[in-house]
Amino acid sequence: MKKILILMSILALYAWAKPYTDMLGRVVDIKKNQTFVFIGPGALRLGVYLGLKNRVIGIERIEQMKRKINIQSPYRMYLGEKFTHSRPLIGNGGPGKMPNLEALVNVNPDVIFTSFIKKDQIEIIRQKTGIPVVALSYGSSYGGKGNKNLDEIKNSLYLISQIAHVEERAKEIIDFIEFQEKKLSKIKPSKKSLYVGGVAYKGIQPITSTEVDYPPFVLLGQKNCVFENSTIKGHQFIDFEALLKANPEVIFTDMQSHDKITQDYKKNKPMYETLQAYKNMDVKEVLGFNNYSTNVENLLVIAWQIATYLGESIDINKKAEDIYEVFYPKNGKVLLHKLEYNLGNV
Repeated sequence: MKKILILMSILALYAWAKPYTDMLGRVVDIKKNQTFVFIGPGALRLGVYLGLKNRVIGIERIEQMKRKINIQSPYRMYLGEKFTHSRPLIGNGGPGKMPNLEALVNVNPDVIFTSFIKKDQIEIIRQKTGIPVVALSYGSSYGGKGNKNLDEIKNSLYLISQIAHVEERAKEIIDFIEFQEKKLSKIKPSKKSLYVGGVAYKGIQPITSTEVDYPPFVLLGQKNCVFENSTIKGHQFIDFEALLKANPEVIFTDMQSHDKITQDYKKNKPMYETLQAYKNMDVKEVLGFNNYSTNVENLLVIAWQIATYLGESIDINKKAEDIYEVFYPKNGKVLLHKLEYNLGNV
C-alpha cells in the first residue's frame, strides 16, 4: 500500500507538470514557477523587463550593480546596488560560463533561465541540480540560433512570460517593440553611405570593430557600406584599409569605445583624415547597446538617434524617455536623466 501511495504521489507531480519548448528546441517540464535565477548574458535583463525583479532569488557576480552609473546597462541601474548585493551569488557569470552548481542547489529556484549556455552545459546543470533549465536566445549574432535577433528576443520574452504567468506584461513590451519597428521602417532617411565602428564586442574595441547587420541600421533599412556586396554576417574586425576603400559619408561610433577611438585618432590623425566623414566632421557618437548582450531599449534609442541625424525631425530626448518608460514603468524617465549623456549630441 505504501509503494502505491508513493507511486501515486510521483504520478500526481508529473500530472501537474507543464511542458514548454525552449529556444534551443528542448522540452522542459515545469511544476513550480514562483522563483527564478537567470544565468548568462542578457538572461536577467529579460526578467527585469517582465517585472520579475522580486522573484529573482540568486544572481551572478557580474550583475552586481557598481556605484558608477553605466548607460550601457540600464537594467542594472534599475535593479540597484542594494538589490544586487542582497541576493546570493550563483556564479561569476559571463558568456558560456557555468554557474556554481552547489550555490544553485542551495538557492533552489523553481526555474533556471539561461542564455549563451550550450545544450551540453544545460544538461549538466539540470542533472546536477534537478532544477528545470530553460534556454533563451538573443539571435544568431548574440549567442542564439535565429537570424532575426529582435524576433528571438520577443520569443524569449513570451516564453518567460508563459512560465511566470506575466503574459500581459510581455504583450505590452512585444507590441511596443513591433510598433517601433514599424515606425522606423517607414522612415526614408537621406541616402548616405554609413558605417558603424567601435562596436563593443567582449569589451571596448577600435573603430575597425563593426557589425555587418548593425541592428539600428537594419531597423532603418540601411546598410553598413563596408559590406555592401558581402554575404558574411555578424560582428567583424576589418582592416583600416577596408574602411578607407569604402570611405563612408557618415561614421557612427559606439560611445563605449570613445576613449580607445580618440587615442587611436590622435596617434594616426593623417590616416583618419583621409576619410571624408572625418574631413567633413560627420563622425557621430551613439549609445552602445551590446553590453552583456543586447539592451533593447538602447538599440531602439540608437535607431532614432541615427534617424535624427539623417534628417528625421523628432525630439530625441522625449523619444528616449518614452522608450525607457515602457521597459521600466514609472522609472524610465528617472533612469534616463541619471545618465551623463546628451542624446542630442548626435
